[in-house]
Amino acid sequence: MKILEYDTSKYDFAGLVEGLFDVDLSELDNEDNKSNLTLGKDTHTEFHKVFYSRLDSGWPEFDNLYLSFVQEVIHPLFEDDILVYQKTPGIRFNRPGAKAVYKWHSDGDHDHKHPSGEVNVYLPLTRSFDTNSVWVESIPGLGDFHPVNLEYGQYLLGYLNQCRHGNKTNETGKTRVSFDFRVIPGFAYDSQCKQKTCTTKQPLIIGEYYEMIERPKTPDTYDPEENSKLGAAC
Repeated sequence: MKILEYDTSKYDFAGLVEGLFDVDLSELDNEDNKSNLTLGKDTHTEFHKVFYSRLDSGWPEFDNLYLSFVQEVIHPLFEDDILVYQKTPGIRFNRPGAKAVYKWHSDGDHDHKHPSGEVNVYLPLTRSFDTNSVWVESIPGLGDFHPVNLEYGQYLLGYLNQCRHGNKTNETGKTRVSFDFRVIPGFAYDSQCKQKTCTTKQPLIIGEYYEMIERPKTPDTYDPEENSKLGAAC
C-alpha cells in the first residue's frame, strides 16, 4: 500500500462536492439511520442521493476533473499503457455515530465478487483519521487493522481486493467524506468476467462498470516489450 499526494488546487474535488451542500464537509450530518445498515443500504443516505442525482443530471465539471485525475495522476503510476478504471467513483459519508460501510470485507470476497486485477484508490475530501477513517489490514489475512490517517490532498493506493477493510463507529465528532474507485492495469483486465456489482448489478466490464484509457506513448522509464512479457507472466 502507498500513501501519495496530489495538487488540490488543480483537482479540487472537495470544492465541487461542498458546493452541493453549502457547508463544510466535515460538519455534514443528518438524522438518517445510523445503525445496523446492511450491505448496500449504507450507501443510500440523503447525502448520497444529492451527489448521484447531480451526476445523473449531467455534471461535466466533475466528470472532466475525475477523468483528468485518472489520466494525469493515477495512470502514470502504472507501467501498462492501458488502464481500466471505474466509470463513476463511489462516495462515502462517515457521519458521527455511524459507519460509512457496515460490513468488513475485501472487494474480491464472495459478497462483492470484484475481479482480482483491481487496485483501489481511497481519496478523502476531508481529514481522514482514527474512527472516522477506513481501517485496513496490511497483508491479506494478517488482521493488523489500522486507520488510514490522511489529510485532504493525500490518497491511498492499495490492494483492497484481498486486504480486508471496514469502518468503526465514528467517535471523532467529524464527518469523513471520501471517494473510492478501482483501476486495473491493462494486462490484468478480464474481458470475460461474468460478475456483477453487489449493489447496482452492473457487469464488471468495460462499457458498464469500467471505462478504459490508453496512453499515446509509453513513458521513457518503461520498456513496453519487457512490460508486456511481465504482464503475460502474471
